Amino acid sequence: MANLVGCAAMSHAPQLMLNPDSWHLLNNRQSERLPEKPGLEKETREIKWSKWNGCMDAITRLRAKIDALSPDVLVIVGDDQHENLVDDNMPPFTVFIGEEVEASISLRYLNQPKSENRTKYRVESKLAKALVDGLMDEGFDPSYSKKTRYDGGLGHAFARVLKFLTPQANRSIVPVMVNTYYPPAPSAKRCVEFGRALASVLRKTSDDQNVVIVASGGLSHTKIDETLDEGFIDALQKNNLDYMTAMRASDLVEGTSEIRNWIVSAAAANRPGIMLDYFPLYRTTTGVGCAMGFAHWDLN
Repeated sequence: MANLVGCAAMSHAPQLMLNPDSWHLLNNRQSERLPEKPGLEKETREIKWSKWNGCMDAITRLRAKIDALSPDVLVIVGDDQHENLVDDNMPPFTVFIGEEVEASISLRYLNQPKSENRTKYRVESKLAKALVDGLMDEGFDPSYSKKTRYDGGLGHAFARVLKFLTPQANRSIVPVMVNTYYPPAPSAKRCVEFGRALASVLRKTSDDQNVVIVASGGLSHTKIDETLDEGFIDALQKNNLDYMTAMRASDLVEGTSEIRNWIVSAAAANRPGIMLDYFPLYRTTTGVGCAMGFAHWDLN
């Protein structure tokens, strides 16, 4: 059987890809004329750089945690934002089962073509197919795909996390896409159930491989909600899956919806998680930005 040796989660928002001096290039929602948020005038350039450097350090530590587990396969749980899943078919859960796949870290904010900056990854297709079959036995009917339609290959949720966590592309992967972004999306309760099912299937598969599940996305953005983040982080640290199950769809919207991916990883681990760090990266004094989180679950 596969050995589920670890679970992890990290943010992937574009503020990780650009240092603070370039955040003005991102969508700062100026046309919405959002009200000023008290206290954010203190977010100086120096503070922004300090937080961003903290994110880079957290990524380094998370990568070291994963490397220490020596996984044969990374199961990446991420969302797809009209990249490979579009309006003609938007399944809640999709497993990529092709033999290999590419992913691009090009940024549209820099006018970089999506067909460039691509890296090729080996897909553990046998395990991916076993997940599809096993999830059906667990009461899910996931979609599957053997090809990408997006110019960048896999969507950004996969490309960025893979670039940070396996920069040499030397680990096999299984991409699992969750439709977090476009309502109707799977409920938080369903994501808990999916995470449990995912772990159960992995432990039943015949291959003797070490597997780490990595959730990609979150935390609150593009309007940061530190109160929501604090409540979720507390639940993560206490393994309070009841709290996660009860999270409202009305709160899990836009980029914040990617917390659903974290819920999948948390439920798969089913034990208290460890937050390596959390940084609310504000871009504007109106509260626009991305709250970055980095976590892992020790399964040994």
